Amino acid sequence: MRNITKDISLKIDGQEVSFRLTKLDAFSGVALLRLLMRLEDERRCHPEQSEAASKDLTLLDLLASLSEDELRSVMTSVLNHVSVLLPAGPHPVMTGSEWGYPELEHDTPSCMKLLLEGISWSLSGFFGEGQSRPEGSAPAPTSP
Repeated sequence: MRNITKDISLKIDGQEVSFRLTKLDAFSGVALLRLLMRLEDERRCHPEQSEAASKDLTLLDLLASLSEDELRSVMTSVLNHVSVLLPAGPHPVMTGSEWGYPELEHDTPSCMKLLLEGISWSLSGFFGEGQSRPEGSAPAPTSP
């Protein structure tokens, strides 16, 4: 059976809070992958614009290249697949564009950690279980 969830803990206001990540659905995952591959290709085509172009790109580098609309779309998509594990049961962090767990609405570091973990978790199976990449590194693009 395929495992599509992963539980992680983050320190928020000095307390451990548990979250459950669910892999993106196939359409959202492919859209995210296409966006990340496009950004990596753009950087490779213009190496004079960035020293990072000659190094392995990290997810953080690629996210920094997103327009505001693209970043909002990616964050919303990923955070819609994250639940906070409360004593009463899992509760969505976001539902559509609305915050389901308002404690995170103004917590940029925690949202970024959840975003990076969610992207890595959702796309990890695409590149095979045997491949190892440094944490936060962008996957190498492949051609079908």
